[in-house]
Amino acid sequence: MDGIIVLDAEGKTDCEYSTDESLTSEITEYLQKDIIMDFTGYEERTYSERFNRKDGSHIDIAACARKDAPGIVAVYYYTSPEFVRNYTLTIQDLLNGYSVQKDGTIIVADDGIVVASNDESLLGQNTADNEVVQAMKKHTDSRHIYHLKNGRTGCYGIMLKQRDYYIYAYLPDTEVFHNLPLSVISVIFLYFLMFSIFWFWTYRTNQAHQKQEQEKDEKYKAELLISAKKAEAANEAKTEFLQRMSHDIRTPINGICGLINMADHYADDMEKQKECRTKVKEASNLLLELVNEVLDMSKLEADEVVLEEIPFNLSRISEEVLVVIEQIAAEQNIRIVWEKKDITHRALIGSPGHVKRVMMNILSNAVKYNRENGQIYISCMEIPSEQPGMTTMEFVCRDTGIGMTEEFQKCVFEPFAQEHSGSRAKFAGTGLGMSISRKLVEKMGGTITFESEKGIGTTFVIRVPFKIDPDTDKCEEQTDVSEKSIRGLHILLAEDNKLNMEIAEFVLQNEGADVTKAWDGQEAVELFRKSEPGEYDVILMDIMMPVMNGYEATKRIRSLNREDAKAIPIIAMTANAFTEDRIRAKEAGMNEHIAKPADAKLLVKVIHKFVD
Repeated sequence: MDGIIVLDAEGKTDCEYSTDESLTSEITEYLQKDIIMDFTGYEERTYSERFNRKDGSHIDIAACARKDAPGIVAVYYYTSPEFVRNYTLTIQDLLNGYSVQKDGTIIVADDGIVVASNDESLLGQNTADNEVVQAMKKHTDSRHIYHLKNGRTGCYGIMLKQRDYYIYAYLPDTEVFHNLPLSVISVIFLYFLMFSIFWFWTYRTNQAHQKQEQEKDEKYKAELLISAKKAEAANEAKTEFLQRMSHDIRTPINGICGLINMADHYADDMEKQKECRTKVKEASNLLLELVNEVLDMSKLEADEVVLEEIPFNLSRISEEVLVVIEQIAAEQNIRIVWEKKDITHRALIGSPGHVKRVMMNILSNAVKYNRENGQIYISCMEIPSEQPGMTTMEFVCRDTGIGMTEEFQKCVFEPFAQEHSGSRAKFAGTGLGMSISRKLVEKMGGTITFESEKGIGTTFVIRVPFKIDPDTDKCEEQTDVSEKSIRGLHILLAEDNKLNMEIAEFVLQNEGADVTKAWDGQEAVELFRKSEPGEYDVILMDIMMPVMNGYEATKRIRSLNREDAKAIPIIAMTANAFTEDRIRAKEAGMNEHIAKPADAKLLVKVIHKFVD
């Protein structure tokens, strides 16, 4: 601040202060204007202004009403001409970096005089002499760019006002559109580049999709071809199997028919008769084995095999299997060596029928594919289990037979697989035994492995987990049932087939039992209902019968209101030989299940067990 002036209501100076007294009279005269003196009665209003002097300097004034008395108080600041010139040069410096050719012409004017410009030839000139500036002044809107005429050429310009200055900027239209062709070419190039990238991406995507679809199609065709080959192989295997079965089934049937004819021819030769009967029995057993294997395989393939959970004695099962195998092995001079090992738990809970079947399949193959005067080493040992109440039995069968080729070892467990298809007269069988054995072992939660060398022999190792039977004493008692006679027992026999009735009646009467015949389930129920309590000692019940089947007949008998209805032993004697048939018989109320053809000794033993 360079000075203070206090005026009264009439504009006379009451007091003053100034750093330059030469300015006092000029400023006082300026303050005495009516426009400034009108602020006297309004304390809340202020007045400020800058006025320029002829020498290029300017004075900034601020005034307001007095509070102590009517009048005004004014302060002022003086700016010398040198400082004004230096300040103007600073604006000029700001424009020095702009090129007229590239950025256009920029003019800063004050009161019509060019005070700064990037075109130094225009400095100090009056804007009234500039045609472009005058054209821009005609447009009151100073915030838009307009197209202006500049002689023969045109230009684009804009005018802006900033406090006391006017800023003008304009550029020839030739320069505005100088880069337009290049920009258009660049845009077109970018467009084609983006289009090419998009087209290439789409092309690659389509190619990848087509390749993926082609791979899927090829994979599907390959899978279809594999399925077709498998189906064809399965059909060929089934066709081959049917051809084999036709041969295998016809062979024992042909033998039975031929032996019967021979027996008729040698009616008076008892030795020949005995020989024929023995061979008929062997052929019948072979035929039964073939049928059982086919039925077992069909059940396993359909996953319809039901495992039992009943107590059994492992030693007893092993002995039953060995009795049969030793008899077969003796015919070929094959020696069986039983390598005894310590077994703590012989009383187990499981599916004894299936265990017996697996052991029989493995041992019969060891005999079938052995050499004459060969040997079979058998062992069974117990492997302790980490699970409480469980144990694992390991069954090992090692033979000195012909062994298997490495190629056949890959498919030994496949259905109908036989390595010696051209030597069936020597190695008879369906090719189902090993497949059945593996499926049964796996269903029981066990494993079956083997090692074989052509010309040396084969070793099979089977491991199956079992529950330990806690009621060991009872199991031991059941394993030591002596064979006793059924002489004098009165047996109700229900059977619809005349031949089966005749055979069963012969077996029972030959053992000294009395037989009452019923030809269907309904008749069996009526005969029992009309009988005296205790008249019948046991009932042998066929399952598949007309009028009423064996299951329903058993339920009817058990429901009768008499003392012996629930106590009398009812034994199923049927051709329904699967485990689920045994379970269904138990559920119907039957005590035991015997599969046809029934062995006479087994039948007598079972009857005695329930009536003793």
